[in-house]
Amino acid sequence: MSRGGRPAADTIGGMSGVRGVAIGLMLSAACLGCQRRAADSSTTSSAPVPQPRPRGLASLPRAGVTVAQREDWRRHLLWPDDCEEGFRASHAGDDGGIRVVPLGAGMSLVEVTCAAGAYQPSTMRFALTEDANGARTRPLAFPVYSSDDGRSLTLSNEAEVWGDSVVNGAVAEIVILSLARQTADCGVWARYSLAGDQPRLLAAAARTRCPASPGPPARVSGSDPPPGWMTIPRKD
Repeated sequence: MSRGGRPAADTIGGMSGVRGVAIGLMLSAACLGCQRRAADSSTTSSAPVPQPRPRGLASLPRAGVTVAQREDWRRHLLWPDDCEEGFRASHAGDDGGIRVVPLGAGMSLVEVTCAAGAYQPSTMRFALTEDANGARTRPLAFPVYSSDDGRSLTLSNEAEVWGDSVVNGAVAEIVILSLARQTADCGVWARYSLAGDQPRLLAAAARTRCPASPGPPARVSGSDPPPGWMTIPRKD
């Protein structure tokens, strides 16, 4: 018997019950903490990894563009997959295949190489405007003469143009020489104005019939067509 007149067993049992409740509460609290840590860990691991913001158009390099920097340009110019696939299949080294030529008055021409080609590249071109309102671009389409049969010429608007080019930034003009074969003695020569919203054909000449014996190779330079090539009458 205890001093209070209660059986000793009752006193010991009462103490055991209190201790059991306390231990149970401690375990519950510990488990709750584990669940919270697990939930926090799950939330952290499933959160998306922050991606770097793309560089602004005005901050992109204008010279010596690398292959990695070409990706920054593409985020703004959005040239199609087939152009990019052609470049990646044919480029060599770390040259990004982008040339920026100033045209004056806040205007520039951006030339984007698509496929290198066996003897001439294909290129897409964009107008770049930079002024107080910021930097913006627009794709350019060129009126292009071509001959599928070696006799007649057809005219179409093309965003991707084959041929070598020379840009005269001082007068906002470009000359494009599109060759019909590797010997460079036949094809189409064209000169365009870049002063408007879209290129305007100023002059064109062609040698549609390639000579049986290779002739002198044509050069894309200056504003005159290759010697002996037929002038194509303007339609405007």
